[in-house]
Amino acid sequence: MNYKIAIATSDKENIDLHFGKVKALAIFEVNEDDGTFKLLENRQIDFSSIQKVEKSESGCCCDSGFVTALVQIVKDCTYFLVAKIGNRPYRLLQENNINCIEAPYAISEAINKVNAYYVLHKKREVHVF
Repeated sequence: MNYKIAIATSDKENIDLHFGKVKALAIFEVNEDDGTFKLLENRQIDFSSIQKVEKSESGCCCDSGFVTALVQIVKDCTYFLVAKIGNRPYRLLQENNINCIEAPYAISEAINKVNAYYVLHKKREVHVF
C-alpha cells in the first residue's frame, strides 16, 4: 500500500522551509512495504485565494487563511513535513487531521524514519501525534 507525504523543501533534497515560508510543496508517494519513495508532483499555493490580513506582532500569518489553504493542499497526504512550525498553525493543522512533523533533515532520511513509524503504527486509524 502507498501513502503520500507533503514536504516543505526549496531544493527537493532537504526539508528546509519554515511553515510560514512555504510557497509550494513536494508531494512524495511512499511504498510502506519496501520503503521506496518517489516525487509525484509539486503543488503550488494559490496566494490569490488567501484572504489578506495584517500579521500579528510575532509575525504569525495563521489568521490569513494560509493554514486553511494548506489543509486543502495536503488533505490527501498522511504526513506534512516542515523544518519548523509554530504552535498555533501546528494545532490548527492537527485539528484538521493533518499530521505535521518538524523534520529539518534530508528528505530521504526523514521519509525512512516516518515510514518506519508508519509501518509500526499502521493499524491505527489516525496517526495524529
